[in-house]
Amino acid sequence: MKKIYIILFLFCFLLKVSAQQTGLAFGISSGINGSSLNGQNVDSLSTGGVLKSLTGQTIGITLDNKLSKYFGLKHEVFYSRKLISLQLNDTLNGDYKSKFKRQYIELFPVSPAFYYKGIQLFAGPYIGILLNASLQRKNADGNLYTDKSLYGNGTTPSKYSQKMDAGFTAGLNYEFSNGIRLGGRYIQGFVPLIENANTNSQWKIYNESFFVTIGYTFKNK
Repeated sequence: MKKIYIILFLFCFLLKVSAQQTGLAFGISSGINGSSLNGQNVDSLSTGGVLKSLTGQTIGITLDNKLSKYFGLKHEVFYSRKLISLQLNDTLNGDYKSKFKRQYIELFPVSPAFYYKGIQLFAGPYIGILLNASLQRKNADGNLYTDKSLYGNGTTPSKYSQKMDAGFTAGLNYEFSNGIRLGGRYIQGFVPLIENANTNSQWKIYNESFFVTIGYTFKNK
């Protein structure tokens, strides 16, 4: 939790610094996301490496700090609900589909951006804070239930979810003259999704997602 507070404090500090700039514009966004996993050990989590991206939801706020006509910095924070369909296997039920559910706070602290008319191109670092995670499993009667043990706790020795992710984002927005904004972004994580502290090798499984959003920018008069 201390790491979360530190990151949120730094983000608020950046917002305060940005607020002192005359080119500041505040915006809100919401939309959908498609999540997936990549890496050479995806089959360790999902049998045969079978994955299917499911539609999740995302909502967030953006501060655009325009330093010149064509260049500026974006500071953003989003809440995202991510869903992926995996394939699990056990001796009683064989292969079956399982929903892998997660919720994240996703920070994009400083993304350099290029502005030209209504077009905005941006790229920068990404930090993800995992709030919860669960898998669907089948019991001895073949009924699905929600298993939250993958999230892990202080006593979990291995095969638990990493609580922090980090990587990069790149995206494109188009903003109309009335402030309505359409956008899309790609996010790639670099931190292994599952921590295998008691095993010989770390699973190389990484987060990957794509956002499509609609938003509105409140411009300074």
